[in-house]
Amino acid sequence: MKLLIRIHAGAERALFMLAAATLVVMMALVSADVVARYVFNAPLSFQFELTTNYLMVMVATIALPWCERRGAFIRLSVAGRLLGPRGRRVLHAAGALAAAAIMAAIAWYSGWRTVDKYQSGDAIFGVIDWPVWASLVWVPIGCGMLALRLLVRAATDIVAPESGEPEAGGRASSEVHS
Repeated sequence: MKLLIRIHAGAERALFMLAAATLVVMMALVSADVVARYVFNAPLSFQFELTTNYLMVMVATIALPWCERRGAFIRLSVAGRLLGPRGRRVLHAAGALAAAAIMAAIAWYSGWRTVDKYQSGDAIFGVIDWPVWASLVWVPIGCGMLALRLLVRAATDIVAPESGEPEAGGRASSEVHS
């Protein structure tokens, strides 16, 4: 089990690094477009479609599991004050399981939609005919990996809350009690 958790953590790290590199490419493309547009009066005609339909989708979805692993999401726990540590862990595990089910459903549906768009050959028409599936493929990858991360978190909250997972820096405290 620990090997699977480490493999998943490595995949999360790789996806996060890809998202970070994509963000740098996005910034470079937008900056180059601005310079080309206003200095040379020759904008990069492909930049807008590539950035909005592909790169932003990539950055927003494939970094999700890494963000969850690092504790970057806020947890609201209205009943948390009324429960002891074990009850709070059970409540958080139940929330993680519910969120995992939702993310798995999103991953399944978006994966099905990606395959459908690939098979039908749909494209976004513009200066370049961009294949739709290449934009959609990142959603099932990111949401599927997030679903797995949430399952791991639920399991560690219940089974071994003290041992946790191999993280650099540990989980951030982002819990808000209302």
